Amino acid sequence: MRPIRSRNVAGINASKKFSFVENNAQWREKRQAAKERYLANQANLTSVFTVSSNAAAGAVELTFQRVTERFQAELNAKADEREKQLDELSSSLDISV
Repeated sequence: MRPIRSRNVAGINASKKFSFVENNAQWREKRQAAKERYLANQANLTSVFTVSSNAAAGAVELTFQRVTERFQAELNAKADEREKQLDELSSSLDISV
């Protein structure tokens, strides 16, 4: 009796061997896909950072504007108070010669 030899039937015992060119092409495709994902993520992060920094800059500007307005109001109030005091002093002076 002859020994039974197994046939190399596709899908059962077959293992496909890739050539260097095929392996290199697959690797390049994977690297390109990874690079595109990375760049897309970087673009999203840059967009989020820009929006956040613009919001922070807007908040700082608004705060500065409010502080400036408050400071100006205080200066005006002090100037009005001093003017009133000067008016009282000048009216109390007797300027008769």
